[in-house]
Amino acid sequence: MRFRYLIWDFDGTLFDTYPVLNRSIRRALAEFGVESDEERIAAMLSDTLSDTIDALAREHDLDVETFVERIRHHQAEASLAERPPFPGAIRVCRRFLKAGGTNYIHTHRDTESLMAYLDFQGVVNLFADCVTRDDGYPRKPDPAGFAALVEKHNLPKAEVLAVGDRDLDVLGAHAAGLAACLFGTEPGPGVEPEYVIHDFGELERILGLETQT
Repeated sequence: MRFRYLIWDFDGTLFDTYPVLNRSIRRALAEFGVESDEERIAAMLSDTLSDTIDALAREHDLDVETFVERIRHHQAEASLAERPPFPGAIRVCRRFLKAGGTNYIHTHRDTESLMAYLDFQGVVNLFADCVTRDDGYPRKPDPAGFAALVEKHNLPKAEVLAVGDRDLDVLGAHAAGLAACLFGTEPGPGVEPEYVIHDFGELERILGLETQT
């Protein structure tokens, strides 16, 4: 295999958490009397969640802390089953591990909630390590989180592929000297991932896993 190490983004890449988040934001806005469009919120979420919240709060003159509290309230109403892995994502992780590869996670999510998702799906053992918000590194596209995983585990950069759903995942990986695979969307201007995929069967082919049983 060319790549022996995968560094996965979590939200929007491994797990399909954005629909619940989008709905929670729109419900919170409605509590403040603001009508919102699902597609517009989805487009805003292609940037970071914090930037989306800040932009909406400024636009509608909302108190950020109160707005965040209401979003979290509506998120808590949704079960983990409503935020499942993307089709084929866990299969890739399992097959990659079986083929001798190693999976890591680099996410802006906190460790407790990340582990809740992984434990609910019974897949904690598929990931050797993770970098989360709790580790205190700057948010992507800053490369610090990627660099930390590479240094901690002595990973040869040429054998690492970062997989994410946003331009900032690609930019952060490239800044750390890693190849990148963009999932589910097309790259923005000036963003040039080595691979662009729209389903995880494509990633299996890139990794040479398609012949496995």
